Amino acid sequence: MTIAFLTLFFGLITGPYPIELAVSGPAAAVEIVVDGRSAGTLPSPSWKGTINFGSSLLPHQIVARALDAQGHELGRAEEWVNLAHPLSKAEIVLEGAGSGPPKAARVAWTNLKGEKPHAISLTFDGLPVPLDAGGRGTLPAHDLSSVHVLTAQVDFTPLESVRQDLAYGGEYGSEVATELTGVPVRPRSGEVPPAGRLAGWLTAKGKPLTVAAVENGPAKLYVVRVPTAQEVAEKMGRVGHLARDIRYEMQLGKEDGVRFVFPVPKRIAGSGDQLSDLFDISPVSDYRTGSLPWLLKTLRPSQEPSAWQVGRRIDIYPVTGPPRIADAVAVAGLQAAAENRRRAVLLVLSGDEKDASTYDAARVRRYLAALRVPLVRDTLDSQRIVMVDGRLLPQSIALSPQAAGLELVGVTP
Repeated sequence: MTIAFLTLFFGLITGPYPIELAVSGPAAAVEIVVDGRSAGTLPSPSWKGTINFGSSLLPHQIVARALDAQGHELGRAEEWVNLAHPLSKAEIVLEGAGSGPPKAARVAWTNLKGEKPHAISLTFDGLPVPLDAGGRGTLPAHDLSSVHVLTAQVDFTPLESVRQDLAYGGEYGSEVATELTGVPVRPRSGEVPPAGRLAGWLTAKGKPLTVAAVENGPAKLYVVRVPTAQEVAEKMGRVGHLARDIRYEMQLGKEDGVRFVFPVPKRIAGSGDQLSDLFDISPVSDYRTGSLPWLLKTLRPSQEPSAWQVGRRIDIYPVTGPPRIADAVAVAGLQAAAENRRRAVLLVLSGDEKDASTYDAARVRRYLAALRVPLVRDTLDSQRIVMVDGRLLPQSIALSPQAAGLELVGVTP
């Protein structure tokens, strides 16, 4: 039998929310489990109901269990709420050699918008693996006595990039951990120990987690900037010079990137009568583009007087009411946590803004803390990403007493 969610859990979700499933086969009922606790059952044949996520803005895991008349599980489906739902996916397919280590790997991808990738890359334990036209690469000779990590990245546009991590070997043996969760940590002094010394340091629901790797890769900084792009462009004038009050620089590492989240959303249709808000996000800017003023300098009026274009790729519409600053910060945190990278969110204000957000600042701060995304920038350099086995709710991960000298990033004191 098969069971699948018809509901799309896009955007930021709290309170009662309708759900609908498609079920084929002899199911008598479907039990809904939220964060490990039963949230009721859906009777046949409509397979529709409502979940109340409460007033707190937090990530959630939803499991739908198809049951027979005796309560035995026939199948299950899984969804995630208040975590990123990419329209594109990347997968790593290993080509094995019997019981030995894999000889090659292939990067497979899907894109619901029909876009073709302009760049595909694969690394083996941090080293690049050359790929042929079909996305296949030969892996270097290795054994299964230690853990190995493969990372694939598929770039569709400057706005669309997906990453997949895969670990095998060591305590995994020839089995593959198809999903890894990146946990941002910071040492109180010195350096984060290597993965082999972190056994028992991180836990979820009291159980120790398997650490596959420790990374210090490129960082992503998400900036929520107020005033809006249109107001900045008006200050610049037709020749594109920056006004004195908005001229500033921010140093970026060579591999670091920055993206802007604009605080005025567009409304899109969701599940049933539900509506979601889509906040525009800029392409990635890095040191090659001249740091943050690059984005400001690329602002140009579009052919339509009602819209402004950023780098000819994003339409930013004029403000028709107060910006939704706190909501945009929450979306920035959501996007920052979507990849297993060092991350932070920066909020830039002029001091007299009015905020029309759905969520207040306190709830958004708690949400960012649950995602392990700091609302500051000076923590980026010291962050390290500990890759643990499995897909986990970020707020479920904790440090054991054994983790001396280490702290989780983004946790509210």
